[in-house]
Amino acid sequence: MQVSKLLKNISNQSPQHQPILLRLAVVGLEGLAHPPPKHQLGTEEEFAARYPFLQNARDRSLFLGFAAKIMLYQPPALLPRVMPAAAQNPSEALGQLIQSSIGGGNPLARGPSGGSLSRGSSGGAPGPIPTPPGLAKQDVGVVEGKAAPSVSVLQKRKLGILNFTAAAGMDPNEALLLYLIAAADPQDAVSRRGEELLRKRCGLDSPKPSVNLEDPALISKLFHLFQGSPEPQAASTTQPAAAAATAVADSHVLPAGVLLQSRLMSLFTKSTAAANHFPGTIQVILSCVYGPTTTARLKQQGMEFAVWVFKHAEDAQLQPHSATILQKLLQLLNEDSAASDTPTLTLRGFTYQALGQLAKRSPQLFQKDSDIAAQFFSALSVEPPGVRAALQEAVSTLASAYKDCSGDAAARIEQLLLGSITSPQEASRLCSAQWANRLFPFQHVPARYICMLATGDAKLEIREEGQGGLNPPKPQPGAPQVQVTYPPLAAMVAYIQSRHAALKQAANSPRGSMDMTKQLPLAPKAYLALIAFLRECRSKQEAQPDAPPQEYLGILEHAMVKDAPGELHVAAIQAMLEVGGDHPHPFAALYQGHLTWLKAFLSHTDATARDAAGKLCGIVMLAVRPSQAETFLTDLTSAFADQDLKKHKFELQDGHLAATGYVLAQSMTGQPAISREAQQQATTALSDALTHSQHALAATAAAALGHAGLRGALPLPQPTPASSSPPHEKDSSMDVVPPSAKRPRSPDGGTTTTQSGGASAGNGAVEVVDSSEAATSDAASASDTSVMPKIVALMKDKDVKVVQKAATAAGHICAGHAVKGNLDPALEGLFALGFNKNEDVLFTVGEALCFAFGGVPVSADIVLRSSFLSIATWLNSKQASSAADASEGPQDMDTDSAQPLTASTSGEAGSEQSAAQDEIIKKVMQELVFHSRAEVRCAGCVWLLSLVSYTGKHPKLMPLLPEIQEAFSHLLGDQNELTQEMASRGMSVVYSLGDESAQKQLLDGLMGVLQGGARKKRAVKLTGETQVFEEGSMGEAPGGGSLSTYKELCALATDMGQPDLVYRFMDLANHHASLNSSRGAAFGFASIAKLAGEQLGPYIANLVPKLYRYQYDPNARVRDSMSHIWRALVAEPKKTVDEHFGAILKELLKEMGGRLWRNREASCNALSDLLQGRRWPELKPWLSDIWSMVLRAVDDIKESVRAAAAVLVKTLRNLTLRLCDPQVTPPGEAGEAVGLALPLMLEKGVTSQVAEVRGLALDTIAKMVKAAGPPQIQPHLADLSITMLESLSGMEDSRLNYVEQHAERIGLDSDKLESLRVSASKASPMGDTLDLCARYADSKTLEEMVPKLCGLVKRGIGLNTRTGCARFITALTTRQGADIKPHTAAFIKALVTAARAEKSTTVQRAYAQAAATVAKYSSEARVAKLVEEAVSMYTTPGDREARLLSSMIIRELQKQAAEAFAGQASQVMPLAFIAKSDEDPGVGGLWGEIWEEGTTSLSAALRLYMPDLVPLITAGLTSQQWGQKKAAAKSLADLAEAGGDALPPHTPTLISTILQELPGRLWEGKEGMLAALAALCKAAPQAVMSSSQPSSSSEAVVEALMTALARKKQAYRQAALEALQVVLEAFSQEDHFEAVAGPLLGTPLQHTQAASSSTQAGKEEEEAEDKERPLPLLPTLKALLAAWSAASSATAAKHAEHMAGALKEALQPGFSWQAHVAALQATQALTTKLQGSDTKQLSKENTTVISGLIPGVLRAAQDVKIAQLQTTALDTLAAMLKATSGGKALPSELRAAIQQQLSITAAEHKSSAVKARAIEIKACLNDGNSADAPMKDAGAL
Repeated sequence: MQVSKLLKNISNQSPQHQPILLRLAVVGLEGLAHPPPKHQLGTEEEFAARYPFLQNARDRSLFLGFAAKIMLYQPPALLPRVMPAAAQNPSEALGQLIQSSIGGGNPLARGPSGGSLSRGSSGGAPGPIPTPPGLAKQDVGVVEGKAAPSVSVLQKRKLGILNFTAAAGMDPNEALLLYLIAAADPQDAVSRRGEELLRKRCGLDSPKPSVNLEDPALISKLFHLFQGSPEPQAASTTQPAAAAATAVADSHVLPAGVLLQSRLMSLFTKSTAAANHFPGTIQVILSCVYGPTTTARLKQQGMEFAVWVFKHAEDAQLQPHSATILQKLLQLLNEDSAASDTPTLTLRGFTYQALGQLAKRSPQLFQKDSDIAAQFFSALSVEPPGVRAALQEAVSTLASAYKDCSGDAAARIEQLLLGSITSPQEASRLCSAQWANRLFPFQHVPARYICMLATGDAKLEIREEGQGGLNPPKPQPGAPQVQVTYPPLAAMVAYIQSRHAALKQAANSPRGSMDMTKQLPLAPKAYLALIAFLRECRSKQEAQPDAPPQEYLGILEHAMVKDAPGELHVAAIQAMLEVGGDHPHPFAALYQGHLTWLKAFLSHTDATARDAAGKLCGIVMLAVRPSQAETFLTDLTSAFADQDLKKHKFELQDGHLAATGYVLAQSMTGQPAISREAQQQATTALSDALTHSQHALAATAAAALGHAGLRGALPLPQPTPASSSPPHEKDSSMDVVPPSAKRPRSPDGGTTTTQSGGASAGNGAVEVVDSSEAATSDAASASDTSVMPKIVALMKDKDVKVVQKAATAAGHICAGHAVKGNLDPALEGLFALGFNKNEDVLFTVGEALCFAFGGVPVSADIVLRSSFLSIATWLNSKQASSAADASEGPQDMDTDSAQPLTASTSGEAGSEQSAAQDEIIKKVMQELVFHSRAEVRCAGCVWLLSLVSYTGKHPKLMPLLPEIQEAFSHLLGDQNELTQEMASRGMSVVYSLGDESAQKQLLDGLMGVLQGGARKKRAVKLTGETQVFEEGSMGEAPGGGSLSTYKELCALATDMGQPDLVYRFMDLANHHASLNSSRGAAFGFASIAKLAGEQLGPYIANLVPKLYRYQYDPNARVRDSMSHIWRALVAEPKKTVDEHFGAILKELLKEMGGRLWRNREASCNALSDLLQGRRWPELKPWLSDIWSMVLRAVDDIKESVRAAAAVLVKTLRNLTLRLCDPQVTPPGEAGEAVGLALPLMLEKGVTSQVAEVRGLALDTIAKMVKAAGPPQIQPHLADLSITMLESLSGMEDSRLNYVEQHAERIGLDSDKLESLRVSASKASPMGDTLDLCARYADSKTLEEMVPKLCGLVKRGIGLNTRTGCARFITALTTRQGADIKPHTAAFIKALVTAARAEKSTTVQRAYAQAAATVAKYSSEARVAKLVEEAVSMYTTPGDREARLLSSMIIRELQKQAAEAFAGQASQVMPLAFIAKSDEDPGVGGLWGEIWEEGTTSLSAALRLYMPDLVPLITAGLTSQQWGQKKAAAKSLADLAEAGGDALPPHTPTLISTILQELPGRLWEGKEGMLAALAALCKAAPQAVMSSSQPSSSSEAVVEALMTALARKKQAYRQAALEALQVVLEAFSQEDHFEAVAGPLLGTPLQHTQAASSSTQAGKEEEEAEDKERPLPLLPTLKALLAAWSAASSATAAKHAEHMAGALKEALQPGFSWQAHVAALQATQALTTKLQGSDTKQLSKENTTVISGLIPGVLRAAQDVKIAQLQTTALDTLAAMLKATSGGKALPSELRAAIQQQLSITAAEHKSSAVKARAIEIKACLNDGNSADAPMKDAGAL
């Protein structure tokens, strides 16, 4: 407290006194260098309250400032000696740099420690002691005072300051400086403590530190600590000015040390405020980089801080200094550029990063100067790999600075990029491509060229960057849509040619004359990208030129050189086909002389290239002469007309077949006008090729015929001539050409179409021809239909491609000539493919049916003059192109391309096509889509979708839209995934074709399916092979095999004898179909939702909840399809979910309890996602229901549902804990959340029969109580604590009870097992929760809690619950203190009552401890009553448990409530003295502890409590309980031993009591009464001998003991003998020999007689109950010895002979050596007593007595095994010789025997002491002198 007094109001003290007081206070804090335990310091609030100065801001600031100086101070011993300041050479350049950048002084132009380094004079080497970094010279004087502290003292003071701030809980923002300085201290103990406090109290390593690094005041202090104060200017020479300058110099604060600066830099890079602390930031950065004391680490941190500043500094702060910073950063790069050490390389990497960030913040500094960019790109080639990564990132960032550059700078950047894209360094090429993408707009030609070059790079990353630059940029999220502008094709081509002269030469050379052996000017991949981009540029041109671009074609031709890869050939020839298709006549004229060059590509290895070359040949036919065309056609057919397969390779034949079809098709238009014979020959050759042995070539021939058939009836030779007209007339009247050939020609060779109403445009444009044309057509029909059977035969091939080509050819032929001869076999063959499971075949057949049906949206020119593959791909590309640019399109395209393809029909043929259309509709809609086979239904669905998609507006189909919709709706529930998807697409197509009513009907039907409503069913005939379930979904049949078809299911039901099982299978299949229907409807709805718009409004509210759940369906297919709907329907998912949150939640909760496990699992998954981030107002109405359903789902029968529920439980638990935490939720809402969730957990969770649910509930409760605060928990504290206590046993493994019940049988200690169980329960979540409950309780909650708690104490079940109740009461009492006083009586009563009924020792101990703790705060009367009850438990007759409980209560009361116990000591301690002798060791041990703890001195305590002890002992002796008698006797013996002078007054009473209790029945332990009697007589013999009462006299005692010898119990008799010995020894002044001689003297003889009898007889005598056994020999001899020793001379003379006789018998062989020793001692006493009775010498009678004992003594002396026996025998022999005058009175034979024995012993014994004793006795024998000295070293023997 002295520190508190010193610092109180220190700010009001004078400045001269403040340092003195502060130094004294710091000295006082030295004691905290090793602080006492935390409980002694108290809480932070308590500790701070002892120091009032901490509450005063000015006082606290003064203390912290002085403490910082102490922490910065270093003793001289730890400071290095340096050169004087005058000898330092600081960096002048650095000073100039700071002057120029910030206009201030030069704080860095100092010595290594900054400023004046000396406290003494300058000059002389070694220099003076420098000032510690961070301090001024005057600060050193303030800290040191009169003398500098030693290192050890300074360490104590620093640690004391640190520990003081921690114990006082000082604000981390104020203590941060101290901790930072301490962490950089050179003394290890100080730095460790500083590190610890930084980590624990400031949390600098955590994401959210405790200190506010954005506080400007704190940052200013940190910068001042880092930099110190500005260095003073040079002093004037005048004396006053010099003195003033000296004072200023003394106040100059030096910068911090290097270690401390490094720590400060780590903080600066975390603070935005530090980044804006200008000009300090610049000073710090320059100091780190250029400072004279900087290190490599500090330089790195300086550049890292520079990067931080450039990222976070405000523009107003950064821009004024950016130019200087740029200059110095570049200067730093140029310095040490050749250095390769790791620190320098790391520094360069940071420098590059800093420049990159500066370029982002100040791009104007870089835009006008491209030299920096050139320097960076150049550095990419020379910097080592360690720096190159940072440089590459900086280069990428630098691009933003040049984004808006223009003029010369832009040109230089272009040249830089063009040079870098070909650099050997990968990083340079990558950065070049990145800059090209970022700097320039998409229409910038050189940038796109750079990207083209990048696509050919060997590195994948560069190729991807280049390809990204050639793709149109995607708009940023949220940014407005900007139309992408492609570079003009002409400009792009011209630039490419300017970069590659070879390409320009190729464009200027004649078509097809280029050298095919030339090398490619670009890499193949780059050339591919070039062609692809040029094609895009051409397609995006707003207006196509009239003539084809020859320069573009030249580039394409150059890509078709021989060495170019095949994929490049394909790309070039397809691009050329695009030009030819757009400009057929100019293109044909351009390439008419180069058919040979094009023909070479007909044998290309790539089929696409061959097909494109064939189409180009067909286009070129527009410009060739008929004769040339016929010759070319003949050359083509010659390649495959020969059936010799080995003559031509496959590719050549395939290409020529395809080209023949395209050339023939072009010739059928009349251009070129080749002869019919030539056409017929070509057609015949193709027809013959249909039977080619190679089916692939046959399929190509069929495709060629199909292409020719698009132009009309195939020109095959007629069977019989129809007329004999002249050739020219025949040519004019018999030629079969399509109607388009009769129409006016367009300039490019196409035809114009005249529509006559909607019918002609929609169904094939049937035309009316004259009779001659009709006749010709009829004649041709018989010939061109002859190829159809061959084509149909190809449809049966196994090769999918062959089948596809044949089907497409059939459709094309029917489209060009729709007659019955073509339609019937074609449709039959196409429908036969309905059983084909290949998806590609199905789609191809669908398009073929559309061609046969008529009205497809493509023309013959589109098929024959473009890269047409199928109607679907053509429409998709057209739609994509329209979406990109709605206004674009080729301007020179044939007008037919926009019209449906029409067939050549007459009136009868038109009816035939109409009949075929009806047949197609009937077959598909009435048969295929309702077929029993799944694959056939799939085919029907695909074909129906094709019809409505490609011919949907046909007059035949429009009226059928409702039926088509119904068919698709039926197919939505199909098992086949493709069927579902196609049906859903069909629904969207029907929706787009239908009117408003049809659309509404479709939406209603879809909603019903999605919402689980019944769908309209149509009967489907089941066959045995009808697949009811998917393969494998039902497992396998018992005998093996699948269970999927109707036949297999029926067979299984029959085998099981349960025919009704079939209906169950069908019901399951119906549910499966419903699931599929929902999925299929989802596909349809996803498409319709984009079209329906506002019409979906009424359905949204009902649809969103189910859609949300379906997104989490276990079926991946359903999940994906519903996700499609969700994305199509919901534009803003979060907003929609928020709006319909209640409806969604209601749906999910309903389905969580539903019948279908799929719905339950989906609901769990959906709910887990839905609850993320929700707030209390949203969840308040639902939280109870949510928890109820979640607890139910945890115990679901389905494992997958349980797994989903487990995930949901984690989400819900975390959400509930967040809602209950007042730190993140408003306290009011947190209280409501706890009020709802906690009772729910207690009522439904903890009481559940499911173990998982109980565990979940308890875990949630435990975490909830931790998260919530006392105000939220207190209203529920009573119920919570009771439930937790009950759960302690409820959550325990039931097997432990079984183990405990059988613990003894399996060898376990039940008490230890109970202790382990209790310890485990303490560490459980329930135990932690109960600790919090005790902490949160207050006086108000106790009113409700105490009655419930007392009730649980009485009725609690389970070991852990009962002990938990006791522990909880203990904790509650300890925390509440005096507030518990009103409830102590109830607690003590409940605890004591429960403890009395308790059988477990562990529980009793816990109850006793709790009762004692409560008694600490109870009234004195209640404590007295408790003690009285405990004493009563012991004294009242009862069992061991009552006595043990009594001892426990008293012992715990003594430990827990010492003050209360002290008031009851007089009532307890006397009982404790007696009870510590309890027969039960456990009970006695506890009472012994009570006695030992309650007394300081045994004798003093006995004197104090003797008046109370005697009555208690007397009562115990007279008790009816043998245990109490025994304990009282033992206590009496102890009392006699230590009673001292307080005992004699009470001795007669005690002896009288004992003598009264000795008679009567023997009981176990009664021997203790005899021992107590002996001890009492031994302790106070005079009191007994002088007793005036006969009942307590010595004679009465001896008589009582002699009476005890008459008892039959041998142990009792032996105890009586032992007690008799003690009593006789105590009564040594009285002669009681005659009283005891009778029974004792006869005992040796009895033993001799017993030993001489037979063993069996002796055994029978021992077992006989009615025969008295002799007294124990050894105690008898000892008692005789004691009695003889006290006998008078007269008594000795009277009984000497009897005594000698008894001893003679005792010395006989056969007895134990102990008995012999006792007999020898008695013999010696006898001899001594007889010698003493004779005044002069032994009488003759006495000599005779002694002589009779000598043989026995000699026998004992001969025993060399027992040293004690031999020694005693020698001593006895010496006494006998002394009594007989050296043996002279003995007979000669005895003397001789003694002589002999002594001689043997002296000669042969091993012990020298025995030998000496024998020699001594022998000498006495010879001389007749005395030898009565006993052996001195007998013990050593």
